[in-house]
Amino acid sequence: MKLIFFLALSLFAITGKAQETQKQDTSTDVLKALKQAKDSPTLYKVEFESEYPGGAAAWNRFLSQNLQYPDKAIRKKIQGTVVIQFIVDKDGSVSDVQAISGPEKGGLREEAIRVINISGRWKPAFQNGKKVKSYKKQPFEFRLEKQ
Repeated sequence: MKLIFFLALSLFAITGKAQETQKQDTSTDVLKALKQAKDSPTLYKVEFESEYPGGAAAWNRFLSQNLQYPDKAIRKKIQGTVVIQFIVDKDGSVSDVQAISGPEKGGLREEAIRVINISGRWKPAFQNGKKVKSYKKQPFEFRLEKQ
């Protein structure tokens, strides 16, 4: 996007006064394009979903190394599935991480949010061959072993 904006500015410097109306149209078009890119919508449905780099196997390794069952939940025998929703931006960065379902006590939601926040950059979603900003939902299953 910066390249397009730079090229548009170069065109203004090169063109003469006879094309002043055309310059204004071009500058308006460039500004609209930049605004659309900045304000691009966050999509719920996409052709190709965002994913953790390396796929499911890498995600499972990451979880086994980083996800911890909270002591408070173990003591109180709290278990269940926590669903986390977050945004994966065009550059793969993660934001707006929030728990949308699951046990509210015991720290399970907080642990799932923590893990998403430390997961690093993801592979972004694609729509019509272009990287797009999208919502991602990730379930976390917390189950205690029966003894």
